[in-house]
Amino acid sequence: MRVNPLYMTNLVSSLDATSSAEQTLTEELASGSAVNALSDNPVAAGENVLLSAQIQSDDSFSKTASSTSSMLQVSDSALSSVVSQLTTAISLATEANNGTLNGSNLQSISDQIAGIRDEVVSLANTTYLGHYIFAGSRSIAAPYSLDTSTVPAAATYNGDSDVTFLKTPNGQSIQLNLPGSQIFSAAGSDVLGTLNKLVADFSSGTPSATAQQDTEALNTALGYVSQQRVLIDNSITRLTAAENYTQVESTQLTAAQTTLLQADVGQIATQLSTAETQQTALSQVIATLGRQTLFNDL
Repeated sequence: MRVNPLYMTNLVSSLDATSSAEQTLTEELASGSAVNALSDNPVAAGENVLLSAQIQSDDSFSKTASSTSSMLQVSDSALSSVVSQLTTAISLATEANNGTLNGSNLQSISDQIAGIRDEVVSLANTTYLGHYIFAGSRSIAAPYSLDTSTVPAAATYNGDSDVTFLKTPNGQSIQLNLPGSQIFSAAGSDVLGTLNKLVADFSSGTPSATAQQDTEALNTALGYVSQQRVLIDNSITRLTAAENYTQVESTQLTAAQTTLLQADVGQIATQLSTAETQQTALSQVIATLGRQTLFNDL
């Protein structure tokens, strides 16, 4: 009988396939990953791309949310201080309106309210990381300026009314800012304008005819500022919830990615041992057949 030359070709092809499989298994065992190339598992590789994109999106949102949350906390703190300042101003104005204080006392109250107004203007010009948080989109310049050359003094808003939102990975939109015009100089609730009027109401030592009305207007403005603060607090709550959800999701996706890509060491070791045994056997057979010639008769 003669050796079939095609049989030798088939043996060599089998040896090549076994060697390739052995190399792949060795790489998987060394790296701990079952997918080191697209050809290893196209479906798993595709799923890995999707998982990586979502994880990256979650991580990006978490970083943005962290910085944004700090900015909202600064906004909330500033408005908390404004509420405190306005409460004090209302108390002073109420005292000045009760008719028991002399001219000197009223002028002193006017000066105190002027100091409160200046503090509120400073709070309205609060910055975070170099940006004015109540200026709308014009955050590189102070939103409020004060002209005390007139009676009453005049506060001017130099920002705009733009409101920005942050979209969460699941599609929610969270409001990130409140323009100053919506807080400190809104129509029907003009905080700074009313404070300027109250300063003028008592500056002469005698309450003006509009002092009581202006005091009531400031009380209304205080309620309005408190309402605006609620918007900021709601944004903080929603942002914190979204950030926590995203962190949990990122952890789950990372675990799924690890499960998807992680090699089964025990199974691979067994497959590698089998491949090595096959390779040895095929090599021996080929070596034996190689010593024979196609023309040797039995």
